Amino acid sequence: MAFKLVVVTLAVSAALVSAQGPDRCNGIRVRRSAHSLSDSDWQDVQSVVSQLHQDGQFERFARTHDGVFDNVHGHSAFFPFHRRFVLEFENLGRQIDPTFTVPYWDTTRDYRTPESSAVLRPSALGGNGEGPQRCLQSGIQSNWTAGFPDRHCLRRQFSGSGNSILPWVPAEVISSFMQRDGRLADFREHIEFSIHGAIHIGLGGDAAT
Repeated sequence: MAFKLVVVTLAVSAALVSAQGPDRCNGIRVRRSAHSLSDSDWQDVQSVVSQLHQDGQFERFARTHDGVFDNVHGHSAFFPFHRRFVLEFENLGRQIDPTFTVPYWDTTRDYRTPESSAVLRPSALGGNGEGPQRCLQSGIQSNWTAGFPDRHCLRRQFSGSGNSILPWVPAEVISSFMQRDGRLADFREHIEFSIHGAIHIGLGGDAAT
């Protein structure tokens, strides 16, 4: 009886929503795992981000992030700011390619040996920087010139010895934060100063500034 009541309630609710207007969930974007992207998918991403780079948008976003850094990092605005930041970047990308979405990287899959991740293969984000300036010469941003805070090659310098990256944070640690943190402030602090920071430091170069 209870199940039938739930079904009827859902049916009525659906009819009311339908009567009130179009489905507000139309046009939902699906951000795909970076691990699932093929080389062809990465080429599509490269096409968009390269155009944004040529248009000066990467420099604009870098300046914006730098300008609000002290008001965002270490504060409650950390999560909402970065959600909006990614959304704004994605919106610009969709002006170039309406199907574009920003891939997400589940870094807990690669925490033991991050440098061996498929996300860092030459046809994806690329590997370590090279030469005395640690210029990035592989991946979808290879041979880029960054414009902020001054003109220089886009740099990457892994945190470990040689071409290795110091291990990141395992999924079990992140899960424990989610289960035990009773306040958003605690969860923000634990995420920001663990996995978030580890990735910035681990990739190094421009990602660490």
